[in-house]
Amino acid sequence: MMDLDSKGKGTPFIFYAAYYLPLYSKLKAKTLRELVEGIKKADKYMLFYHVFHPIFSSHLIPEEYSNDFAHWIAESLGDKELAELVSDIPGAEPRTIEDIRNDLIEILKPRVDERRGIENFVFVSCMPIVYKTNYIANTLAEFLDLIQTISGGALVWHFVSKRVLGISKRNDFSEWLDSNFGLSELAEKLSKIDPQTYIDEEVLRRDIIRVLERWLLR
Repeated sequence: MMDLDSKGKGTPFIFYAAYYLPLYSKLKAKTLRELVEGIKKADKYMLFYHVFHPIFSSHLIPEEYSNDFAHWIAESLGDKELAELVSDIPGAEPRTIEDIRNDLIEILKPRVDERRGIENFVFVSCMPIVYKTNYIANTLAEFLDLIQTISGGALVWHFVSKRVLGISKRNDFSEWLDSNFGLSELAEKLSKIDPQTYIDEEVLRRDIIRVLERWLLR
């Protein structure tokens, strides 16, 4: 079994967390055509909010649809086939919110029509409020323990938000494990987890822990 008390190169992992202050916009869509135009105009925080905020278990959304666009298309327009296509857009590394924007437009543009939804789609942006926590990991053992302890806001900030928003090129967990301990294969396994497929941060946490334990405790 790996030496879990090793400090590697000695760089600690300092955990931050974030919450996402919603910012309501005047941008709305009644039809698929207007939805596509809205997606083109939306800033990255707006797209991030609608694609990734369902990952938080406090934001209830039907399990079969992993983002707000898919949910609106299914429930308001009644087009479940298209909703499934929109729900299946990949979000794993190295993809960013701009890749997701392009995929949404590519899927939706050939389907645009003037069908009106039962309700308007209201675009919401967000402002990430980032703060330092009291959690610091110096060793692999401490890191593994803290992944089970930190808030969902910390988990998502380090594993999803920074990379998807273009703040970092890789999720922070993989970056630290690779650069500080040389665990490149483990880092790559974590990087293959697609956060866009989750609607509960605790399920994401469980899957991250499974990968970590499989490599660190074998």
